[in-house]
Amino acid sequence: MEHELIRLTRRLMMSRRDRLLPSRWLPPADLYSTPDGWLLKLELAGVAPESVEVRASGRSITVRGERRDGLRVEGHTCYSMEIAYCTFRRTFELPIDLDRATVASEYDRGMLLVTITPEARQP
Repeated sequence: MEHELIRLTRRLMMSRRDRLLPSRWLPPADLYSTPDGWLLKLELAGVAPESVEVRASGRSITVRGERRDGLRVEGHTCYSMEIAYCTFRRTFELPIDLDRATVASEYDRGMLLVTITPEARQP
């Protein structure tokens, strides 16, 4: 009965828009053309670097991972929850063949930076 009351209270407190939001999370991303190739930036606040995977194939680059709630405390009851804790996957299409490109990534202060350098053209 107590859990049902909590659920109903949360539902009443949520706006209609909040109830309609999708349950999955897609981290925001920026994609830049650079003098040396491409730069893909993803905002991954709260995602452990070891849970992130970057794969390039053909003209696509895919970033996947999982954001977990590592701060849960036994005995605490959630009053409001707006942060999505789940797996994610983003795929980006580029106008180059990534099988012949160098792809490197680094994680800095919650941002994943993926640099893509195309194969040098032969004269």
